[in-house]
Amino acid sequence: MIDNYLLEELVTFANEKTLAKTAEKLNVTQPTVTRGMQKLEDDLGIQLFNRQPNRIVLTDTGKLAAEKATEVLAVNRNFVQQLQNYAARQSVIKIGYNAL
Repeated sequence: MIDNYLLEELVTFANEKTLAKTAEKLNVTQPTVTRGMQKLEDDLGIQLFNRQPNRIVLTDTGKLAAEKATEVLAVNRNFVQQLQNYAARQSVIKIGYNAL
């Protein structure tokens, strides 16, 4: 199972285009983003990034992965929101009083 934070890093990188901007946007360090990207590639067994001197870019597979990750994250957010809304409607409030 792939952790959501790795998908968030991938999507953010796809949008921001640089490790520095991705790290800034996610409020983490650049090495943290780099390790996350390497872990995602290892977990999937697929190269998502082309590493060049002073530059990293998404492969075509990486671009597709970022698109699908965006969809997965949206579904996850919707799932949580629906459950929270359902739970809020199911809350029971009991009010007791003593008749005099």
